[in-house]
Amino acid sequence: MESSKGRFITGGKVSILTVLLGVLILAFGVLGELPHGNVAWAGTATTSVTVLNTPPQWDTNVYAYESPASASNTPTNAGSVLTWVASSSDSSLDNYYLLICNNYASPTPNAGAAPTCNGGNANRIAVSGATISGQPASAPTTTVPSMAEINYWYAYVCDGAAINPSCNATAWNGSTTPNIDGVAAHSPYIVNHRPTFTAFTNYAGVDPGATSTWYSTSTDPDTLGGFATDTVRLLVCRAADFNGTTCGAGGSWATSSYVTTDASSSFAVPTPYPKGYFGGYGYVTDVRGFAASGGSQGTNASLVVNNVTPSIAAASISLYSSTGTSPLVLTNMATQTLGFSVQYTVTDQNSCQTASNTPEIIYGFTNVYRSGYGSTSCNVVGNYNPNYCYNDDVPQSVWNVSCVGGACAGSSSANVVWTCTFPLWHIADATDPGSFYASQNWLADAKAADTSYATSTLVEALTGTELWQFLAYDLSTTTIAYGGLQPGQDTGTVGPTAYTRVGLRAVGNVGLDESLYGDDMCPGYPSPCSGNPTSTIPVANQKYASSSVLYSFATSSLSGVSTDFLLHVNKSTATATPQEKETYWGIAVPAAITLSGDYLGRNTVIGITSPSSSW
Repeated sequence: MESSKGRFITGGKVSILTVLLGVLILAFGVLGELPHGNVAWAGTATTSVTVLNTPPQWDTNVYAYESPASASNTPTNAGSVLTWVASSSDSSLDNYYLLICNNYASPTPNAGAAPTCNGGNANRIAVSGATISGQPASAPTTTVPSMAEINYWYAYVCDGAAINPSCNATAWNGSTTPNIDGVAAHSPYIVNHRPTFTAFTNYAGVDPGATSTWYSTSTDPDTLGGFATDTVRLLVCRAADFNGTTCGAGGSWATSSYVTTDASSSFAVPTPYPKGYFGGYGYVTDVRGFAASGGSQGTNASLVVNNVTPSIAAASISLYSSTGTSPLVLTNMATQTLGFSVQYTVTDQNSCQTASNTPEIIYGFTNVYRSGYGSTSCNVVGNYNPNYCYNDDVPQSVWNVSCVGGACAGSSSANVVWTCTFPLWHIADATDPGSFYASQNWLADAKAADTSYATSTLVEALTGTELWQFLAYDLSTTTIAYGGLQPGQDTGTVGPTAYTRVGLRAVGNVGLDESLYGDDMCPGYPSPCSGNPTSTIPVANQKYASSSVLYSFATSSLSGVSTDFLLHVNKSTATATPQEKETYWGIAVPAAITLSGDYLGRNTVIGITSPSSSW
């Protein structure tokens, strides 16, 4: 049964209770007089109201914030994504949008679509997609280099209701509650821009042991600073392998400290260090590790290490015999003795090997000479002389000297040993005690050149080496033929024919005398002669002299005991024409000889070194 006091009328989205309590009711028609004690039925009116859509509301403690937080000490690099996060609920359960604008002015909601910042999309920083009520919304944007360093933002939430869409009138520009990154992400957001890098140079080459410096024209366009001053750093990589933060596998030459402008970095070139051009690729980053782009970033300004002329220490030069020791000893008469050597150490501050691991020293040179003649005299074209000066200016057919470098210990080593091997002729002047040049010795000088043909100075050995006397001799003949003589007859003179003269030849480096002895002559020689006067010619019947004289005047008779004969053959000074002196021989056949025939015997000639004053 209905109450006479009121009824429920439904309209819009809410229910309204209309109560008639002493309220005048508007009824249709005219109210007539009613009988006493009776009530007439009242007239009715239908009410209606349209309840408008309500905007979404910020969820408590989930206000809009940046993720990650973009602040002066944690700026967002230009080109990186910055996201705003918020949570909102809509009483009508409409989907909502998170809108980030750069102005504080009411945005325009759109039915079924994302809202628009006041003034249009030019003022929009970011907007989320349609998000379910009560769920977090994310609005990302990619920062660009054209953005300012400081950028203020204002966050709104709007629904996309089909009828009467609306936005929350309260803008938000930062959470006071720590967000998921542990910091309060307030407006403004900060954009970190790439540093500028417009020039990169390394002005000049340097020697090993010096410092090479790379220079840049570089700066950071930002000025906000934050926890550190806006500064730049220059990295110089050995290869173009910068990974955005550091040099790659090739390694680096140098890294500067952080400076406000025009960073420079230096490399102390070790000693030794190979010469050449070595790639130096420049990269600039700011204090937050953000790298420059374009301009001079990654360009090459090579490290140039100059060529340094090699050097030789006098104390390192040594002169050795064919046995690898000192003194110098000749062993081959009338010709050359092989295998002599000069060893010396070449020092090059570009190292003994090139950057491509090939030998840095490519040429060695030596002269070998008697000290009394000297380096200055010997080191002259045309002054080669096998007695006292062997210089490297003559063809190898004249003096076959060969210089080679030893093994290099690596690019960290400045030194390499060179060895020049060569022969010496048999006539090379002796300098040992008792020789004509006993107060002198033999010296060597040396020089070397590198791959750039830079040549060291000619350096003389600090100490000399003795060359020993070499006693060597030869005879012009091995036969003395006296011809036919009657018993009681002599040759008339000594050395009457060429067959009775024996030349003593100096085929070493000393002057010669000789020591002589012989045997009796008889037909049965080499069996011992019997001594029978009728069949033996005594050894003393042979006489000798240094010139042709009458046999009867010759004073030197041969005996069975070695006797020195001072022939005084000069030392030879030409390799092909030895000095020589002849011994003239004569014989007398005893009158007691009755046995005819060929009488044979043997004379022995031993060369001995003559006094040096006679050389």
